[in-house]
Amino acid sequence: MPRKKPPVEERRPPGRYLPGVLTSRQETFCKLMVEGIYSNAECARRAGFAKDTANQYAVKLLDGKSYPHVLERIQELREERERRFGVTTIGQLERFAKLSRGAEEAGQYSAAINAEKIRSALGGLTIDRRETINTLDQLSRDEITARLAALQQKYPHAFQMEAKIKDITPDDSGSGSELLEYIEKKSPQRSYDDED
Repeated sequence: MPRKKPPVEERRPPGRYLPGVLTSRQETFCKLMVEGIYSNAECARRAGFAKDTANQYAVKLLDGKSYPHVLERIQELREERERRFGVTTIGQLERFAKLSRGAEEAGQYSAAINAEKIRSALGGLTIDRRETINTLDQLSRDEITARLAALQQKYPHAFQMEAKIKDITPDDSGSGSELLEYIEKKSPQRSYDDED
């Protein structure tokens, strides 16, 4: 008959876990939770817990039974933040609820939706994730032109235009790009203002 494994606490090496004392991962988890930006599992992942078990650790850390000192630390950090900034989560939730109702009653549905979005993020129901994938603002004009040329070769059908377009962006010589100058030379001159 196989032996049962002892509980986790008994398997830990002595001195490694002290009740009521936070480990560095637990402290990081608490700080991330108080920020309110990430989900519980994401806080655990960012605190250093394994990706596969982060959700399970987040549940254990927040259940109040396995690690009650973690919840106490989260409460301490929240109170410290409230003292420092004079803002409470409940107060903010109430304020956004009032703003949302007022905007909806005034027929300003966009403002009401924005207030509800902020309220749900503040309450931890949603997470705002943004990724910057385009770095075009950091490229020079030549690099952008080279990328567009590569895209034009790869996807020529996306660059086919039905109508002629006049380039009004001046370059160093004060005229448009070479391609548009070439098109204008080949096609007969026609004013688009005359069509109105």
